[in-house]
Parts: sequence; C-alpha cells; structure tokens
Amino acid sequence: MTATPLSPSGEARARLTVLILAKNEEGCIARAVQSVAFADEVLILDSGSTDRTVEIAEGLGARVVHQDWLGWGKQHRRGVELATHDWLLSIDSDEIVTPQLAASIQAALAAGPDPRNGYVVDRQDEFLGRLMPSMRRRSKRMNFIRLFNRRFGNWDPTMLVHEEIRVPGAALMLDGPLLHWRNYSISAQMQTLDRNSDLEGRMLSETGKASALMLFLKPLLRFGWIYIVSGCWKLGPRGFIWAGLHASGEFLRQAKAWERQHVTPMPDPPASVYAAPDAPPPAPARRPAATEPVRT
Repeated sequence: MTATPLSPSGEARARLTVLILAKNEEGCIARAVQSVAFADEVLILDSGSTDRTVEIAEGLGARVVHQDWLGWGKQHRRGVELATHDWLLSIDSDEIVTPQLAASIQAALAAGPDPRNGYVVDRQDEFLGRLMPSMRRRSKRMNFIRLFNRRFGNWDPTMLVHEEIRVPGAALMLDGPLLHWRNYSISAQMQTLDRNSDLEGRMLSETGKASALMLFLKPLLRFGWIYIVSGCWKLGPRGFIWAGLHASGEFLRQAKAWERQHVTPMPDPPASVYAAPDAPPPAPARRPAATEPVRT
C-alpha cells in the first residue's frame, strides 16, 4: 500500500499531480521537474519533442504522455483528464517552483482544502538575466490560479492564449514566487510576443473590442503602466526595453484585431491599381493531319 504523502511539517496531505506541457525543452525541463519533486506524480504532456526532453523527464521519474498539439487550452484540458490525482498544479516547462512556494503548496494540501477553491501563485518574470517587477493589475494577479481540484475547476475553454483556470470558490494566494526564467534574447522575446499576438488579435476581434482608438491608446497606456506604475523605470535601459517590447506586443494584438475586422485578403492588385494586359487571342483550330487519330 502506498504511504500517505506528508507536508514538510509531517501532516498528511492530499495527493498531487503536477502537469507540465512540453515540446523540445531539453534546456529547462530538468529544473522544472526537480522543483516539484514533492509531488505524487509529475505528468509531462509532450507534443512531439525531437530533442532529449522525453529522455530527461523520464530519467527524473516523470510520466510522459504524447499528445499532438491541440492548442493551449485544449492541451491543458487533455492533461487534466490524464492526471492520476484530482488536485493539480500546472506549471510551464520554463518555470521553477521555489522551496518557499513548494512548502506553501504542501501546507495548503495538508489543511483539508475546499476542492471548490483555487490557489494563486506569484509568478516573477525574468528578462535579460534579472527578475522584473510584476506588470499585472491586482485583479489579474488573483486570476493566476495554478493549483486546483479538477472535480470543480478547469482551464477556461474560451481563452486561446494566456489561458486561465476557473473555479467556483475562492482564489487564495500561496506564499513564495514561481520563477519564469527563460533567458530570452530581445529577438526571441519579440518573436514570442508576435506569435502570441496572432491569438490575442483573434480573441479581440471575436469579442468586438478592437477599434482604431484602441490601436492608438492601448500601446501608450501599456508602456506607461509597465514603465512608470509598475516601477520598471528603476531598472534603467533594461526596464525601458521591457516596457517597450510589451507596448509593441500590445500594438501588434490591436493591429491584428483591426486587420481581421477591416481588411479583405487581396492576392492580386485591383484593376484601379494595375490593369492586366488583354489575354492573347486563342490560336486557330488546326485540322488534324490524316495520320493523327481523331477523338470521337
């Protein structure tokens, strides 16, 4: 019989599955798995890695399941279905559960948690080798639920990107940070923002929230919030670049939403721009020679 898991204080706690989505993450999967060694199961939902991701994860005792990519929300929900235990902690392959956060998670699970509640983590983002101030509003921070019970909570199926977990009960904050450490270059960060803006622009377009005014205002407001209100001005050029990149990401999502609403694809130029020359007249029919077969 499997022993009941204990919290750091020695109290019995609810069993936990940690869910990690991955594809070609050999550079960071080990530290993610090792940071949740206290879990009863670490489930890696891999969408087709061609590097050593699977080998590394299995070598550390994780359970790896292959699943072709379904999109962010559907992939997460598939992982929830495959988990062994009802309580789940969801982290990304480039995130690290700190010891303080690990202790807080175990304490919460040992306290007889209400399965209708969800637990919020404080994720701290890295940029160019330094942790950055949080740029999320308080309401958004409290939506960052990562620990939940699947009998009552799950990923919001309406969100294509930056998806969130919905629970019917309270959102309770855990102690200790979740580190998001990718060590992206500026170029890689721009590529990620551009890629995400495809889905963000689609969501904005479908909800009807895009407009020419927002195309102008939102990037300016985004820059001001991150650089001034969030305190990135204290970090010199790094903070200015961080704010500028995310303002650019805001511009891209607004621009792509506007494009979806107002632009009709036009693979060829219209006649008012380019008048194509008349097609040459067809060649006259040729009487077949006596030796050629005639199709009847």
